[in-house]
Amino acid sequence: METWWRMIEADGGVYVQSEVVSLTRDIPAGLAWLIGPFVTSIPKESLAFTLEATRKTVAAKSRN
Repeated sequence: METWWRMIEADGGVYVQSEVVSLTRDIPAGLAWLIGPFVTSIPKESLAFTLEATRKTVAAKSRN
């Protein structure tokens, strides 16, 4: 997985742009039931966590 971030301070706030590229291939049928949910949920959870942490940090800095 490759991730690029751009952050720009403007208009009294911060714009955050994240681009993620992930190469995938089919999960073998016998393992899909076991690892399928993990493979599909982890990237989404990781991005949500990173964006929320960024939002909290920017909000905390703006209060100072």
